[in-house]
Amino acid sequence: MDIEALLSAALREAGYGPDAIGSAMPRIVRILEAEDVRTEMGRSLSRKEREYVRLQLELGLSVPEVVAGLKK
Repeated sequence: MDIEALLSAALREAGYGPDAIGSAMPRIVRILEAEDVRTEMGRSLSRKEREYVRLQLELGLSVPEVVAGLKK
């Protein structure tokens, strides 16, 4: 089961409707991806780095691509 299906099931079980789940899911996934970037970097990110990560994820880059950009 992928993360979105798991989150959707958990939110449905918590009583959220399809509209709430659909509107929240992209934001939740980006938050999890940003945490993956932080984990890959092995340290806390600066405010500037967090902003960079947020923008890159919103543009559709993958976690490995964002990490590679931060390591340059």
